[in-house]
Amino acid sequence: MHKWGKYFAAAVLAGAALAAAPATAVAAEGCQWSSSALPVPGGYWLEDVGGGDGAGTVAGTLRPGSPDQPRVGVLWRADELHVAGAAFGQDTELDDVNAAGVAVGSYSAPHVFGVPDLHHAVRYAGGTFERLPDPPGYTNTVALAVNARGDILGAVGESASTGVYASVVWPADAPGTVDVLPVPSPGWQVQAGIADDGTVAAAAFDWSAGGDLAGYVLPERGAAVRMASPVPTGDVVPTAITTQRIAGYAGESGAFLWHLDGSVDRALPGLQNVAAMNSAGAIAGYANGGATLFLPADGSPAQTVAPSGEDTRVREVTESGDLFGTATTPEHVVVPTHWHCG
Repeated sequence: MHKWGKYFAAAVLAGAALAAAPATAVAAEGCQWSSSALPVPGGYWLEDVGGGDGAGTVAGTLRPGSPDQPRVGVLWRADELHVAGAAFGQDTELDDVNAAGVAVGSYSAPHVFGVPDLHHAVRYAGGTFERLPDPPGYTNTVALAVNARGDILGAVGESASTGVYASVVWPADAPGTVDVLPVPSPGWQVQAGIADDGTVAAAAFDWSAGGDLAGYVLPERGAAVRMASPVPTGDVVPTAITTQRIAGYAGESGAFLWHLDGSVDRALPGLQNVAAMNSAGAIAGYANGGATLFLPADGSPAQTVAPSGEDTRVREVTESGDLFGTATTPEHVVVPTHWHCG
């Protein structure tokens, strides 16, 4: 239900299903974080780990070792792998999944070097892929996040050469339709996520203010509200949203929380950016020095999940406070990872 900067470098996962030895990091107040690699079948590379349902199921994408086979969308449920497969036999990515088992992503024809990919947004449910409709005037579409009731947030562009940039929602209560969101800037946009009530957070370039990114709150079928900036100059970029709050960063001043009316709530001490947030307000993010931190919802001290120097990317905070994302092994292999404190 949150969203994030999307395309990560793939890493080869050779041999049989990967089962790395758990690693630990000592955190505040005696809490000890342990990590374990999620399974990946031999002959596949990890392309990406996406968001999840808040209860331990997360979406992702694998690339086969054979160049004549398509990428496949996958789900990890209770740390076990379920292969959704390739939509319509094409390269497929899955980026998020909700508690009802609805996963979303996109598919495209096999990549040709030097030629931009044309993506088509897709919904996966009950073992079946469904292509989502294109808005008028747009042919390049991706689905990025899905909320609890099934509203799907995505990004679209006119063609493969334009990429995807404009924010859209495929509403659950109006199947077969798509709404282009009224973000004030027509240029490049960054989609942060969609809350369970349909509220979207996004950012867009404000060329009237020197080209900084401005954050916006977009209530369901309502007008965009510009997020207040807690700093004199610099970007305001939301990176996660729930029905209670928005998290993100501002300029070089680090991470902040905002209310849904766009007003600033408070700074998040020690965090430079927010990676993910659950509905209770527990947050995972990154310190200025590169360490991965967890901020409990009760306001207790930040906990170190992974120290500076370890390449970790958190994509999901579950309602119980577990984390999912990617980590890099000492052998420089990027693996899908589950972190647990206890």
